[in-house]
Amino acid sequence: MTNQTEKPVLSLVKDAKKPKGSKRTGSGNGSGGGAGQGKNKKFGEYEIINGAFYQIKAVRSGADDRGFVEIPLCDFTCKIIEEVTHDTGLEDQAFLRVEGSRNDGLKLPMVEVPSSKFYSTQANWINEFFGTSAFVYPGNSKRDNLRAAIHLYSKLDGDIPKKHVYQYTGWKKKNDAWHYLSGSGAITSVGLDESVQVDLGSGHMARYSLPVPPQKEQLKPIASLVLDLLEICPSKKHIGAALLATVARAPLGECSPTDFALFVHGLTGSMKSAISAIPLAFFGDFNARRFPANFSDTDNDMESKAFQAKDSVFIIDDFKPSVSLSEASKIHAKAERFIRNTGNQAGRGRRGADMQARAAPYNRSMTLITGEDLPKGQSLLGRLLILELTRADVDTSILTKLQHASELGELSLIMSAYLKWLAPRMDDLKKEFPKMITVLRDAAIQDRIAPSHPRAPEIFANMVAGVEIFMDFMIDADLLTIEQSNIVLSDIEEYLKNAFSEQAAYQVEQDETVRFLELLRAAFASGNAHIASRLKQAPPLSRPYSWGWRSNEVDSTGEKIYKPMGDCIGWLCEEKREVLIEQNAAFKVVQQFAKTQGDAFLLSAPSLWRRMGEKGMVLATEKRANGTKQLAVKRQIGGVSKRVMILSADLVESGEEKSIGG
Repeated sequence: MTNQTEKPVLSLVKDAKKPKGSKRTGSGNGSGGGAGQGKNKKFGEYEIINGAFYQIKAVRSGADDRGFVEIPLCDFTCKIIEEVTHDTGLEDQAFLRVEGSRNDGLKLPMVEVPSSKFYSTQANWINEFFGTSAFVYPGNSKRDNLRAAIHLYSKLDGDIPKKHVYQYTGWKKKNDAWHYLSGSGAITSVGLDESVQVDLGSGHMARYSLPVPPQKEQLKPIASLVLDLLEICPSKKHIGAALLATVARAPLGECSPTDFALFVHGLTGSMKSAISAIPLAFFGDFNARRFPANFSDTDNDMESKAFQAKDSVFIIDDFKPSVSLSEASKIHAKAERFIRNTGNQAGRGRRGADMQARAAPYNRSMTLITGEDLPKGQSLLGRLLILELTRADVDTSILTKLQHASELGELSLIMSAYLKWLAPRMDDLKKEFPKMITVLRDAAIQDRIAPSHPRAPEIFANMVAGVEIFMDFMIDADLLTIEQSNIVLSDIEEYLKNAFSEQAAYQVEQDETVRFLELLRAAFASGNAHIASRLKQAPPLSRPYSWGWRSNEVDSTGEKIYKPMGDCIGWLCEEKREVLIEQNAAFKVVQQFAKTQGDAFLLSAPSLWRRMGEKGMVLATEKRANGTKQLAVKRQIGGVSKRVMILSADLVESGEEKSIGG
């Protein structure tokens, strides 16, 4: 090319950036126009032109090979204003808080973008969060460059600010000091630190919020509210004692996990929700219409909330199985899963998309459940302290006083003071509190204070130990003298002993072995099964009606003619007063009869027989070759050898276990 033809080409390259004030044009295929209106801002290989990000790309052109092309990346600018780490208690999740505007001046909404999505090569987050308001030019290279442009632009004024947000309540050790997290910040040994950020999400979980701890002078006038709680049910003082123990024990979950729950049981109108709301109000702005959870929540939601409410009181309201059998079964299953996982301090295992095990949320709270029915099974009830309530039990004047104090925030002031007192003692309490529980549990076992279930002494010990710590706080805060504290503690222990003495009745009601015999008797009475005489396969000589036989006619001599009803599930040996149970037939009848009642018999047959053997109900056993006991023994029935399980006839007929063993 001659010099004459070369000059226009050079002039064209030099004029690639058009004069200031001319309108920028550009296509989406990688070409760019000249300089745009207004002030442009260049950083690295990128520039903001006309309110949008452009890539400035060097091209080989001209005599010195130093030409530039401006490539539009999108129609907006945005900036990372904050890098936020959400601490869920299971894992840290990183988010980038982004704000921006379109090139026509439209303000784009501030959004929190997961870091994993921001740094993804697909860059789909832009339209996911900004919708159709933002446009990104097509091409993988443009998306990569847009991500780099946003990152560089956000760092022009220095490193992007970082923020740590906690998504749960309870104790957290930061910089060698204990902080109790709440929606308002963190309670420490010096007061409320509002610089600590806690986000508990939307809904009633956001009500977990504590005020600035009061001075002693502010605390003294409201300290009597604690003792008022003990009098909320004057005729059943163990209820008030258990509620106060719940308040005292909840913040000590960091020292020893809370592997039990309270269950307030009563009919509609018994005010169970109203009194249950009082312990919850110590931890925030709650009342009987503002509970954090109920049984209409999904399983995952309940577990996640209970995980969030670490070292706090947490209420699940309204355990009320539906009249529909299928819906009732679902609610019972939900309650069973939650209570069992609470007792085991474990969540449901789960896997990520990569099939790697992921940490699962579990109950870290002091849980209080309200309901009109009880969960099924001795095992579940063994993880609960049940408080049965009627409307007549509640002193409405005291309840009203406590509700008023709750609305004024006075109960949460007491809790803030308690937490401030606990903060400098947490390291010692993490060592000493479990020892206190062990000592109290062993003493309860030795004195047979809570014999209803093997777990009961442990629950009793946890509650008493929590109250002991709370009484220490009351003494140090000059709210009680040592003598007064000892009297209150002694009273609470006695009240709690009464609470656990009532547990035995609930355990008997849910004893599967007792229920099996009750269902058998009901099957006989309703004509769904019968027991025959061992020798003649005829009706038993005494009380044939109670063994499932009916008479509607008489013979020629005037004697009643009895007919068997339903399946034969065993035989009666009248001289020995023994019943020889055919296990498979009996279990089938019981299962079917329970189902017709809209219920279910939850225990498997082998487990049932084993429990009956352990309780001494089985009168005869045989040894297997390996030395273990076989509960079904061989007997001659009508000339045929059969394997049967032998029970006391009195036990089967009337439930009188005194006849066991002959």
